[in-house]
Amino acid sequence: MRVVKELEAVEIAAVDKGLRRIIIIERDDGFYAFAEQYYYVSEYDGEIISQGWHTISRNGIFETSQVAETEGRDAFCMWYGVAY
Repeated sequence: MRVVKELEAVEIAAVDKGLRRIIIIERDDGFYAFAEQYYYVSEYDGEIISQGWHTISRNGIFETSQVAETEGRDAFCMWYGVAY
């Protein structure tokens, strides 16, 4: 799988949600999917030891990246109740 587009990050109001975004992925079979990611920061004794984006789900099989993006944006809006 290969990331073809990273959509903008959105701060989700719920304390445990933080920054979330959708990425568009080209699958090995040439079709596309979207995936949700969240931004994490791991600290130990006040020092950041790791940070970055973590993928938590992949969804769908779409013929084009544009359709995957539209479906990903719609799903994000439904999950979090925000315009995306």
